[in-house]
Amino acid sequence: MALGARLIEALGGPPCRTPRKCRGWETQCAAVYYLLGKAKLCKADCGIAALPKSAMCGEEVRPDIPLPEEPKIYIDLGLWDIHTEAEKNELVEQVVASIAVVRRHLFDSNLVLARTPAEFLEKFNKMAKGMRHAAAISREPPPPTAVVLDPEGPLSLTEDVVRAEPAFIVGGVVDKERIYKGATSRLAASIGASKRYRIELRGSTVGVPDRINKVIEILLAVRFGASLEEAIIAAQAKRDKLYRLIAELQRMAKGGKAPRAPAEAVARWLRAEGLLEMAAKKAHIALE
Repeated sequence: MALGARLIEALGGPPCRTPRKCRGWETQCAAVYYLLGKAKLCKADCGIAALPKSAMCGEEVRPDIPLPEEPKIYIDLGLWDIHTEAEKNELVEQVVASIAVVRRHLFDSNLVLARTPAEFLEKFNKMAKGMRHAAAISREPPPPTAVVLDPEGPLSLTEDVVRAEPAFIVGGVVDKERIYKGATSRLAASIGASKRYRIELRGSTVGVPDRINKVIEILLAVRFGASLEEAIIAAQAKRDKLYRLIAELQRMAKGGKAPRAPAEAVARWLRAEGLLEMAAKKAHIALE
């Protein structure tokens, strides 16, 4: 059950008012802010209102909201030292973004930073200065029984696996300046994890987002009801859509030419109609 649903259950209904920052995800946001000590729940004329901590409150309500225990999502930072300085900064940025992603469905405590080096924490505290969070930070490796989301894994991830497994590992790897082929596989091997799954979009990893926060976004969207395909396409950045379009055009092209109607259908499927001409140009393919 998502955290927001637990708040509704505890209050007997959703809060009638929430902080402005919660627009678009009101109940879940109210639950997160309450647990972080950034908001309080007060009796109001409209019911129970979630207000900023500094707001006036006639009668405060302090419900017990049980934290969701599953799924646990581990970001394995065991290969921190192989990264360049720029990649380390990017990795920290993606971890900070991952906390925000997890909060959309669960709570910070569902995210665990594993094998966390001191240098990472220094950079994290500097980048996220003033950020209140409750993510778990550990120097220990993640459990070997968890599912490893590995782009080179031998198994293709399914919705059933996402919705049934209690724990997942995402490799703390950023290929910004160099390609670290097999890096996540190395992390899995180092802890004896055998359940390695790649995320595919209609049989291919091309165009599947590889940023840590995007992988977690896909995982949680599927966990809470979305189809895997729907979750991947929603999480794709422009670059991801472009790469997949190029690959699809190359697959259907003959003699440097591709039929326009099927190409347009692929672009619609990817919600990337505006990128079709650019993809054709980059692939050196004429649409007819």
